[in-house]
Amino acid sequence: MKKAIAILLFLCVLFSGLTACGIWVGDEYRSVTPHSEEPYTEPDPTEEALPPTVHDEEELRGAVLSMINDWTEHSVILVEDYIGDIAGDITKTMQYATKEDPIGAYAVDFADAELTGDAASGSIALNIVFRRSAAEIESIATVIDDEGACSKIIGVLTSYSPALTLRIQTYGETDFVSYIRTYCLEHPEQMLALPELVAQIYPETGDTRILELHFLYPDSREEMRLKQDNVITTLASAANYVRSKTNDAERVDRLCRFLTTRFSYTICEETPVMPAYSLFFEGKAHSLSFASVFFAECRDAGIDCRIVGGQRGETARYWNMICLDGQYYYIDLMRSIERETYGMTLLTTQELEAEGYVWDHAELPDTPLPTEPTESTAPTEPTQNPPSPTAKPTGEEPVGPTEPTEPTEPTETTEVTEPTEPTLAP
Repeated sequence: MKKAIAILLFLCVLFSGLTACGIWVGDEYRSVTPHSEEPYTEPDPTEEALPPTVHDEEELRGAVLSMINDWTEHSVILVEDYIGDIAGDITKTMQYATKEDPIGAYAVDFADAELTGDAASGSIALNIVFRRSAAEIESIATVIDDEGACSKIIGVLTSYSPALTLRIQTYGETDFVSYIRTYCLEHPEQMLALPELVAQIYPETGDTRILELHFLYPDSREEMRLKQDNVITTLASAANYVRSKTNDAERVDRLCRFLTTRFSYTICEETPVMPAYSLFFEGKAHSLSFASVFFAECRDAGIDCRIVGGQRGETARYWNMICLDGQYYYIDLMRSIERETYGMTLLTTQELEAEGYVWDHAELPDTPLPTEPTESTAPTEPTQNPPSPTAKPTGEEPVGPTEPTEPTEPTETTEVTEPTEPTLAP
């Protein structure tokens, strides 16, 4: 009995020790420590972070830029055993932080720094007046280069957002105002309007800059999207109308007919804000509207096309350049409306210049040169020529050339007259 009691007491002591200190698991002994949870204490909201301490110009610049990025209006920077000219470094640092640093140039209206004490042991009182809110600084999107910036801009344009601010790490020389206008003109299926645009760059020079854009649209976002849906439907109708044709010339001719005869127009001198909508649904004929819509339709049909801008006389003018069978020509649908010449009318550089068009065509492909008349003293064998690019088609299909007749042999000598000077087609 005494032996059984001793064994029982031993087992109780053993299990008691395992509960506090450890336990056997398989062939391993694992230590177990009782968990003691300390009570959580809330941080004191009145406790302020210690002011930064600087020892040289680099640390001083970093401290000031940190205050600007954190939208801190009033702060103190401690100076301790400073290496360098503390007064001169403060002046240089404030100049850099407010004029050369992108965030500072964008966000700071005014800033000053006042030194108390000396370089061994002193303090700098920093006061900043911001012209941007903390939320505006926080909303700046960062992109690597101009290509990334253009991608962000397209997203904002297609959603009709009113503003965008970008920090471009490697800023190139892209003319973003021109880029935005060109994109809107070339993509009427995505962008209904040419928005009023305000663009600012901060700073004016430097590898990294901030681009600030503000857009003003003629209607609300909902109205713009409703009108854009109507434009998309009409553009799709035009695309279906030309799709059945087998070659580029036939497709271009049919597209010209669609755009010049499908709607009733009133010639408009005021530059349209919504080019495609103004053309289709307000009946306002303007060269910018025709050039924009014609470009988009040609692009979707796989035809090489460009928008050309210049002047005719004293008035701004827009038209297109297309490539047919490897040869480039100009097309001005507004000219067709003015002259009531519907269908495809291909024009050369010389013909446009003769009509008072002025534009920079140095970077554009050459158009065919006019054919010079040659002197002849006898009738020559007629050759089959393609139809004149300026000929006005008379039916739905382009009119083909007529078969020339074989000349008859003269029975008696006749007087051959000099050929007359050919006249250019209007």
